Amino acid sequence: MLFDGTEVTIEKVRYRDLQDLEKVFTTEFGDEISTGIIKQRVHRIRQFYYLLLPLSKMSNWINRFFNIYVIRAGETVIGFMQVSSLTAKQLHLDYIAIRKKYRGQGLGTKVLQTLFQEVVDKNNNDVILEVKHDNPARSLYERLGFTVQAQVLHYERTFGGPDEPGELPAATGPALQELQLADRPLLYKLYCASIPRKIQQVIRRNPSEFQPSLFLRNFSWFKNYLMQARNQQFVLYQQQQLVALVELRSYPRSAAHILSMTLNRSYEHLREDLLRQALSILENKYQAGKVNTTIYDDSPAKRQTLEQLGFTKQEQFYLMLRPAGGRVKRVKKVGQVRAFKPQGRGTKSHFNKTPF
Repeated sequence: MLFDGTEVTIEKVRYRDLQDLEKVFTTEFGDEISTGIIKQRVHRIRQFYYLLLPLSKMSNWINRFFNIYVIRAGETVIGFMQVSSLTAKQLHLDYIAIRKKYRGQGLGTKVLQTLFQEVVDKNNNDVILEVKHDNPARSLYERLGFTVQAQVLHYERTFGGPDEPGELPAATGPALQELQLADRPLLYKLYCASIPRKIQQVIRRNPSEFQPSLFLRNFSWFKNYLMQARNQQFVLYQQQQLVALVELRSYPRSAAHILSMTLNRSYEHLREDLLRQALSILENKYQAGKVNTTIYDDSPAKRQTLEQLGFTKQEQFYLMLRPAGGRVKRVKKVGQVRAFKPQGRGTKSHFNKTPF
């Protein structure tokens, strides 16, 4: 559909917009994302909207649900955008979704330019995003001042059931132990010893993120209830030094699991055994399912280890950064902007394959 020049507005999503949000993602992006997950998440937001709204000021995880912006041309919803705050000076563009019949007319570009002019440049913010390696939008982001900082690889493996690529030999290394409160003060140091320095300079994490308050720890139960998820966290010590953190986030209803590993670079030789242990924990508890994991593409050894254990590469993303002060040519704004100010800070997850 040809855009007729009707005024475009950008404003925070409200309860009445949630049905349109679900429709846009399930009808326009069904070939790119899991529509079942989207429906479940939007349903949860609608179900608990008025309970979550006052809590959004206390939890960044909840606040993300209210950092969604609806893009309208006149009275017609033409898309959505979600922007989260990583820190006081860093924003993360979670996604921008324009309906197919309105694409190719520069609307996405103009919306992002408005974001930069109204929020980013005025507040001297960095902006971070991820884009699939074959997404034509990459060239748009580059024109807007983004540069590639790293490649991110998503892997998947089936465990249990007839589709399992092969039975794994039992792990033989030191056993993982459940994360304890006393371990938390050491997690930031582990993060610094595990993540490439260049990535640390792009995604500037704060030590306080690794030691959440009692309120936030207790709140995790409510969060998991909403998402129907279960979390398990394990650590490994070597010579009284914390060298690994393994996190397993499970969605039993969909038999889907996310495996995250933070491993001190000096102990890379332990990766294979730790992955074996993690898969064994999942299989013993859930019998069968699919597990996804993400790595920075900074070491051939990481890829080889995953592939030897039966993981297959599913997707490849570029991590891109538009640094503070990375201004581009100013253009006329797309129209009225209401309440366009992302809030919240300290979010942890940056590589979501689906919105929210």
